[in-house]
Amino acid sequence: MKRLTRFGAVALAAALVAPLSGCAALISSQQTAKYHYNGGDGAATSIDGVDVRGILLISDEDQEKAQLFYTLVNNTDKTADVSIKAGDKSVSQTVKAGEKFSQDPQNPNAEGADEVIVSGLNQPTGTLVDVTVTVNGNSEDVQTQILDGSHWYYKTLEPSSAPSATDGATDDATEDSTTGQ
Repeated sequence: MKRLTRFGAVALAAALVAPLSGCAALISSQQTAKYHYNGGDGAATSIDGVDVRGILLISDEDQEKAQLFYTLVNNTDKTADVSIKAGDKSVSQTVKAGEKFSQDPQNPNAEGADEVIVSGLNQPTGTLVDVTVTVNGNSEDVQTQILDGSHWYYKTLEPSSAPSATDGATDDATEDSTTGQ
């Protein structure tokens, strides 16, 4: 009987220690409530009902310039004016209610067919840089990682060596585009 009592005490102690040892922290609402999962590459935010997804900077081998990628989804019933500033480059898009805009010259279905080349980041690959996203006057800085073509699936996304429509832009140049023809 003494042995059974000792076993019961050990089992009770183990049952009390497990939740207090941190094992229950995996399902703690305090930890998971603030976690935002991005289901794809790049950073994301949502401002005033406009989702800005897949904000991505792919740098060239010399890390002197990077190509900017993003997708805008207007989930509201009003037209949204969106601007994105990374390094020395600012781009603006007007996205109609319920429409989307995708900046990806590699994708034939994307609306943004010209490369958006950013310079002035002066950061090595892997670094997080602030990209300022403004929707209808409300701004937010989104930390976005600089990646490069060392991964095979980013190799074709590096800035091209051929001049694009955005290569001659000056600091803080703005490009306008309207979607939803």
